[in-house]
Amino acid sequence: MPVIIQPCEDRIAYDIKVPISKPSLEHVVRRLADLDVSELDAIYSQELLNEALRLELRIKFATTETDIGPTAVVAQELSHAELVTGITKLLGWYTGITCQSSIFFPIVSEYIRYRCFGGVVSLGDHRVRQFLSQLEVREAIARYLSMAVSSLKIERHQIEVVDSGYHLSATKPFSWRHNLPPLQVAKTVFNFVATCNSFEREFANFLDSCGDITRFAALGTTEQGSSGTIFRVDYVSPDGAIGFYCPAWIAVQESDVGTVNWIIETKGGTWAGTEEKDVAIQEWCTQVTRLTGDSWKCLRVNQSEFSSQHSTFRSLSVRLIANRMFRRRAKQPGTVSLEMIRSIREEIRR
Repeated sequence: MPVIIQPCEDRIAYDIKVPISKPSLEHVVRRLADLDVSELDAIYSQELLNEALRLELRIKFATTETDIGPTAVVAQELSHAELVTGITKLLGWYTGITCQSSIFFPIVSEYIRYRCFGGVVSLGDHRVRQFLSQLEVREAIARYLSMAVSSLKIERHQIEVVDSGYHLSATKPFSWRHNLPPLQVAKTVFNFVATCNSFEREFANFLDSCGDITRFAALGTTEQGSSGTIFRVDYVSPDGAIGFYCPAWIAVQESDVGTVNWIIETKGGTWAGTEEKDVAIQEWCTQVTRLTGDSWKCLRVNQSEFSSQHSTFRSLSVRLIANRMFRRRAKQPGTVSLEMIRSIREEIRR
């Protein structure tokens, strides 16, 4: 049976204020007309396709730069319009712009005709239609084109805080049915912690036990309802679409330099889009710190790196930040130097 999770009046001391910002990314459809298809690469040069299929396409199409005329069409194959329309719909889905088929259709048609196969082809060619009839090929074309148009269609604005006084105690009661029975801890404004798995449950218990964490909450709770004050950060996905990232946790730490607000993401693994979300939330923290005067930082905690043996959040964050910086620097030429260690210490202090 699901449980109801809600803020509690007798826990108001653990309430947390979260700045709500306007989306900083905007679709600018008029710029799509500036896309120069002639500058795009053949689809077989992209790792979006498996190697065997890329090799087959190279063998069949990369040896000619001449117009390939039409041949007999197999009855089971999709028509010219159906193929282009299907890729156009995928392109709209990947980019997040689903109402501009009149703009995307000619882009898809021109790309397939002149660049997709490394030379000029005809959609009447049996070989062309045979490859385009494969869903993997159509998806790869749509993904490649979505990345090509992303820099043209997205305009970045400065982050703007529209509500600096939103409190988690304003969250409406909501039903929760994951990872039951629900977890109860001391340092949250909610009656239960909304966890989805055992790792999140362990992490919640860890935050509750940290001597330097005064209060925290699972931010999945703020996705409920339609209050208009949902905490989320927009970012550009690997496919070129505008996405919205809802972090997992917020925690308030009392440190030697004062109060620090942490946005924390717990990950059982890393997938496409993880790095883009990291960059987006880092930029959000930097700009919101500047705008509000409050200190905001972010940290991703991978399950493979987490240990609940730390007695403070500072101990965990320092270890994770230092390890990642060492790994990143280790990929560069040279050995670990005194300057590198100083740089890492400075990064941790920030």
